[in-house]
Amino acid sequence: MSAGPPQQRALLSALVLRRGTPASTRELADELWGEEAPPSAVGIIRSYVHQLRRTLGFDPAAGIAIRSSSGGYFAEIAAGVLDLQIFERLVADADRARTAGDRTAAADRLREALALWRGPALADVAGPGAERHRTALAQRQQSALTTRLALDLELNRHHTVLPELHTLVLAHPLDEHLQQLLMTALYRCGRQADAIATYHQCRQLLMDELGIDPGQELQQCYLRLVRGDADISGAASPPVGRPALLPAPPAVFVGRDEALRRADALRAADGPGPVIAVISGMGGVGKTTLALRWAHQVAPDYADGQLYADLRGYGPGRDPAAPAEVLGGFLQALGVPAADVPDHPGVCAGLFRSLVADRRMIILLDNAATADQVQELLPGAGQCLVIVTSRGPLSGLLVRDGARLLTLLPPEHDEAVALFAARVGPGRVRSEPRATRDIVERSGRLPLALAVVAARAVTAEHLPLGALADELNTTHGTLVAFRTPDASVDVSAVLSWSYRALSARTAEAFRRLCLHPGPSLSVDAAASMLARTRTETRMLLDGLTAAALLTEERPGRYTMHDLVRAFGHDRVRDQDDARERRGVVHRLLDHYVHTTRKAAHRLFTVRHQAVPEYPMDGVICEDPEPVAWYESERAILLAALDLADRERFDHHAWQLAALLRDYLNRQGMWHHLQVSQQTGLAAAVRSGDPAAEGRALWGLALADANMGRHEAAYARLRRALAIFTQTGTPEDVAATRARIGYLLTEQGDHAAALEQAHETLALYPPASDPSRRAGALNSVSWLYAQLGRLEDAADHARQALALDTHLSPYALADTWDTLGFIRSRQERVDDAADSYRRAAEIYRRHGARFREAGTLRALGDAYRRAGHARQAEDVYRQALERVAATDDPGASQLGAELTRLLAPQ
Repeated sequence: MSAGPPQQRALLSALVLRRGTPASTRELADELWGEEAPPSAVGIIRSYVHQLRRTLGFDPAAGIAIRSSSGGYFAEIAAGVLDLQIFERLVADADRARTAGDRTAAADRLREALALWRGPALADVAGPGAERHRTALAQRQQSALTTRLALDLELNRHHTVLPELHTLVLAHPLDEHLQQLLMTALYRCGRQADAIATYHQCRQLLMDELGIDPGQELQQCYLRLVRGDADISGAASPPVGRPALLPAPPAVFVGRDEALRRADALRAADGPGPVIAVISGMGGVGKTTLALRWAHQVAPDYADGQLYADLRGYGPGRDPAAPAEVLGGFLQALGVPAADVPDHPGVCAGLFRSLVADRRMIILLDNAATADQVQELLPGAGQCLVIVTSRGPLSGLLVRDGARLLTLLPPEHDEAVALFAARVGPGRVRSEPRATRDIVERSGRLPLALAVVAARAVTAEHLPLGALADELNTTHGTLVAFRTPDASVDVSAVLSWSYRALSARTAEAFRRLCLHPGPSLSVDAAASMLARTRTETRMLLDGLTAAALLTEERPGRYTMHDLVRAFGHDRVRDQDDARERRGVVHRLLDHYVHTTRKAAHRLFTVRHQAVPEYPMDGVICEDPEPVAWYESERAILLAALDLADRERFDHHAWQLAALLRDYLNRQGMWHHLQVSQQTGLAAAVRSGDPAAEGRALWGLALADANMGRHEAAYARLRRALAIFTQTGTPEDVAATRARIGYLLTEQGDHAAALEQAHETLALYPPASDPSRRAGALNSVSWLYAQLGRLEDAADHARQALALDTHLSPYALADTWDTLGFIRSRQERVDDAADSYRRAAEIYRRHGARFREAGTLRALGDAYRRAGHARQAEDVYRQALERVAATDDPGASQLGAELTRLLAPQ
């Protein structure tokens, strides 16, 4: 049976892979044509559906039937029809077998699953959607294959898998995990020398192709091979840390004894797999407080640590946390380096499940919006306790995953009174029992509402509780998110009362601060929003903290409960005009853009970063310590970027994206890098700023290159080059060509990279900026040297050195280092030594110990090739001394290499 022409097959594939979820014609058009959908796309799709129905029939029991719904079209699929269904079932069976300790059965199930693949998935299907699906399916196949090979190694089948591993490594030479499996198989086959040679070949390839050293996991495997450790296993696991991410337990916790007993009853039903407990209840009822108290209470029973994430399911102006974002943080907490966190969410989830499969941990997922948001964050096996808090019951988790539900209601009256007494003092409660009863009941016995009322009572000790109860009873307010069938539960009355008790100036500050996107704000950010001095701002923040509308989580850093923020959003819309609200947001974004620009200027060398206009009056822009600034403000800067995008502050949006680019890249946060640069590009296009558009394309190209999408990166850089060629400066054009050259160098295409370097050099003739010309000359020199054109390389290096007075110290040292490399390849060892020592001395004077050690190591290699063993040994020892004096991330690797070179042969 034929499914028809290529696009019709693509349509069928798209519907089948959605597993019964309807697809609109717009979504299907995107699958078939992407951005190039024809005007008649809807008619064509309907025609394809008609043809498919004629071909497939209308009885789903026969296999596949195409149906219509209000949401579009969907495919009804009989069980067992798709190979993919069978593949997924077998992989799941393998996971269960592996969890149960039956590695043989697990390997057999995976072998059956992999036998279903008869070539690339969707091989005869065209279209952008098919390409996306093909890539995702290939990754799933590769993951299953790698797992099966690891299992075979654990089962001592190293002789059997060795040929297969050789073939796979040839196809995927940059896959460090495959390289590690190959090294282990070679070692277990008695070929230790070949295993060590494999490591060095991989290390050289990574350096040549990506300019990086092997990851920590591969380095540790290599050291174990060199030492001949007897306990080396079949497949070393990623390093696993013991995280302790739980926030502090609640300072005030009274009552809830019954709820804690019910929670422990859920845990008492501990079975062979993880326990998933959903704590559900209305906002403000104390779900997070109970979850934290319970988690800290049982933490000693879970010795492998605790993970915590706020999923931001409910909060104004902020999107719920994406599972990929949370998984990235969890993996890093478990010891996975940021650069090694997988980009694909499914692979990320699989790695997370693997790391926690044999561990006993607490995983607290706070403030979840839906079951789907939680699904990928659940362990697949092991003895973990997963605590999920949500306003809804998350029925999907109950049905699919066997989660156990604890519905949290407002505390009983006596418990609520005890909670109120713990905050205001038992004496006041005993002296006014009727007023206390009125306050507790009018607050709906909600812990959040009681905390707000108690804060008012504490700060107004001169007022009797009866006066506060009367004031509360006559207050009427609304907060739509907290309306319930029980009219006595009216949190908005409490919040409105608390708000009205503020002075006019403090109330105005509260409304404006509610425009901050969260998750926390500093005094400087608040002062910028309010256009007030730090001293005035601190007084206002203290007043809001005393009213329990803000929490000072640490000195100078404040958070606002999302329910309070929702109330404030209503007030600011009602009481402040749009122009004033926009001015507050403008000042906030100015604060983050200008302060981050100062941090970026100190931390990174950004020659072509656009200089924004002066900030608005009242904005505070200090010169922060750059590393601390980015670490403390990263989440807030990303939230500010989203805010700028939503409110169409396009100039701020593309600038924030550009300022985040280098930090996110250095930290290996590829997902955030890609999303932020896409936001920046959209803002640049809307603002009609070609230069900004080109710089956003630089950032996207960087993200693509990091994730191995070199063709996409190259296309973006060519597009940026076209923009700058028409409207940019020579510096923009040169910088773009330099980036293209770097990308080509990473891919090993030194000839094409040299062409780009020459075009860059042409933009800086002898009369131009000497520092830029010197940098371009050094790039050309290095690439000539890589291609073996040593005389040309030496000539360009000498021209660069002639401009030494215009070079920065590092650039000058880099050029001397290049010349040392050239001379060593020309077998002029004395001249090479002179150049290398000049470079090393400059590095030493400017504190670059690791760079100095790298140059000395290169000099030692030159001596060794020339047969000067004693001189090589002396230089290696000098280099090892420099390594011992630095904490650079690459120091341990270089130290290990130098130790090996100095070892007796």
